[in-house]
Amino acid sequence: MIKTKKELLIDERVKILQTTHVFSDTDVEVLRDIAKALKEKHARNEKVILKKGDIGNAMFIIVKGRVRVHDGNHVLSKLGSGSIFGEYSLIDEETRSASVTAEEPCDLLKLSQKDFFNIIFEKKEITKGVLRVLINRMRSMNELEEKLSKSYKEIQKQKEEIELQHINISEQKGLLEEQNYDLLSLNEEKNHLISILVHGMKNPLTSSICMIDVLKSNEDQLNSDQKEFVGIIDNSLQRMNSMINQILNVNRIESKTFSLKLETIELSELIKNVLANFKVVISKKKLNINLNLNESYAKLNEVYTYQIIDNLLSNAVRLSSESKCIKIDLQQTKEKVRIEISDEGPGIESNRIDTIFDQYQRQTKVHTLETSNGLGLAIVKKYVTAMKGKVWCESELSKGAKFIIEFLAMNPN
Repeated sequence: MIKTKKELLIDERVKILQTTHVFSDTDVEVLRDIAKALKEKHARNEKVILKKGDIGNAMFIIVKGRVRVHDGNHVLSKLGSGSIFGEYSLIDEETRSASVTAEEPCDLLKLSQKDFFNIIFEKKEITKGVLRVLINRMRSMNELEEKLSKSYKEIQKQKEEIELQHINISEQKGLLEEQNYDLLSLNEEKNHLISILVHGMKNPLTSSICMIDVLKSNEDQLNSDQKEFVGIIDNSLQRMNSMINQILNVNRIESKTFSLKLETIELSELIKNVLANFKVVISKKKLNINLNLNESYAKLNEVYTYQIIDNLLSNAVRLSSESKCIKIDLQQTKEKVRIEISDEGPGIESNRIDTIFDQYQRQTKVHTLETSNGLGLAIVKKYVTAMKGKVWCESELSKGAKFIIEFLAMNPN
């Protein structure tokens, strides 16, 4: 028997209905009745098929194309061929909970609530498929609710942990504020003690300078050695006075400000002046001084630079045995001034080289470190760094030590 065009169309619709989750268990004869009630619809690209808030009175089957289910700009899901939407409106006429818009040209089949009620009134078995869909939807909602409940508990737990961390951080902040206050108080007390120290040192230092001035005014009564000793003591006292005025200045301490006075210095003359202070001990130890001093200029603080060279030479002279050699090399390139002070002393263990500048300590005769009241290698590092320079040491045990200092070079003109 040859089927008519209309019957062929009905058969195609039945196959489509059988692929939907609502009507997949429905008898063919019932599906044929539903297929006859379906109306063909076409939606162009971006056409709003259902609008949130409108009264629902029909279900749609997607034959061809793709739609998005959305609430404003928030996309809830996307549906393609064989999917259905609006199926709840077959049961009631509540407002649409979301909008549906075509993402591309779509061919749709529409089943109105009125036609659906007419069919189930005569074919009550069709309600089985609809109920199954509703039950599955309820199960899905229950599973989602359970997941949301677990997520909420986890979020609540994390919230409590964050609140506890916040409390701990607040307590730590309070403790840090107390410690900071204590440190500020200690710093104020330290500054006060330094001020007292300055006043205490100034008087005897001034008296010593005055006594040296008296001795210098009577130089004709001194022999050559005494004159030399007076000169060395005078240089040391003047340097100490400059250092006190520069580092322990009361006004700077109280105002908490400190800035170095930098000027262009010719380093070869400064090194010779420092070396002159060691003339006597160099002579007694019969040390050989190998000088290779080229005229070199850098923008530095003279007092600090004097102390740096004095400290390094003091170590070299003190650690050198009789008749050993001390080499002082000064070179200037276009960009840098480099000072090298080498001795033939006992050297430094390799595992100590990286730490010799760390503390206020100076070397003993075996090049280990011990506490000292004088300016140590840490002070050398501090002063060099303050003047934008670099200092390091190269040494091997039993092979002496070399201290290298680099500053930015200056053009004297």
